[in-house]
Amino acid sequence: MKVAFPYFGYDTPVLAGFLEDLGAEIVMPAPTSKRTLELGVRYSPELICMPFKLTLGNLLEAIEAGADLLFMAAGARKCRFGYYHYLQSKILKQVQPRCRLVPVGQYSPYDFFFRLMPEEFGVSPIRVIRATLRMFARSVLTREFRQLLNRKRAVDFEEAERLELQALKIIKRARSVAEVREARRQIRQMFALNGVLPDLKVGLVGEIFFCVEQSANQEIERELGRLGVEVIFERSLYHHLRHLLGVDASYFRSRYLARPFLRECPGGEAVRTVGEAIQFARAGVDGIIQVFPFTCMPENMALEVLQHVSREYSVPVLSLSFDEHTSRTGLVTRLEAFVELLRRRRRAGTGVGRGGRVVGD
Repeated sequence: MKVAFPYFGYDTPVLAGFLEDLGAEIVMPAPTSKRTLELGVRYSPELICMPFKLTLGNLLEAIEAGADLLFMAAGARKCRFGYYHYLQSKILKQVQPRCRLVPVGQYSPYDFFFRLMPEEFGVSPIRVIRATLRMFARSVLTREFRQLLNRKRAVDFEEAERLELQALKIIKRARSVAEVREARRQIRQMFALNGVLPDLKVGLVGEIFFCVEQSANQEIERELGRLGVEVIFERSLYHHLRHLLGVDASYFRSRYLARPFLRECPGGEAVRTVGEAIQFARAGVDGIIQVFPFTCMPENMALEVLQHVSREYSVPVLSLSFDEHTSRTGLVTRLEAFVELLRRRRRAGTGVGRGGRVVGD
């Protein structure tokens, strides 16, 4: 039994480590590429959103690499994500009848710990819980690495790029709690800034897959770092796991902050998008960037709300939607223009006041 799952940004090794702790043999496909997207587009319904196409492409390439047991997150509520695993299972069966797609329900922790994982891997619930605790520890490490990497990129881009692969190898080797602790010490030392701070800071919000998976958002954090901008974020595997267990304080804060602008949840992560944008604006960021898949209904509703947030808090907002036709060159051009706007506002001292809105699609 060879196991695979779609890529999930820097947290991919964390998820792989969790499955390995349960005894799985992991067969990851090649990193997400242009071919991955082309495969996903070829087999996907025409108007389905981009995360479906990318994750389907990952799973198709995993089958080519020999995987026969595939895991895919499953959801419900008011978002097409709830139907992903149904459609993907049918598509994958047509390509490889012997493969099996296992949906991992996100809103039933009891079922996850006491039925799904024990049945799939023949292990006890205690072993699943222990593997989950290790996954939590490593997800905290990965989140901190990403924060430090974004800050280092804004100050010394070339050095940050040189250190990135070294740090990822350290994270991949860290399995026990003691090893995670030592890895954190090494990474903090590697990415120390010695008192130098970035000139600009931007908050990243939007649909979770696009906030986390670098291939989906076309390396937006790297591109902004190249322009001397530190990207701050909340969306990560760590916060998502805490949210699924009902203990993530940042989610409740986002829901509270978003209520004056968005009384009802339209689905997806719209409430978190609005709440996190307000939190970042209150923290004094220079601008906010929203990333989401083209045709995503919840994020398009959040986009409209962010216009009001932009006026209320006088913070520029750039909204970027992505599909398979999105040009990297066009993206970089828009980012450069947005960053130049932020620099002009900083020089002019117009960070406080009204009228700083920039909204696109």
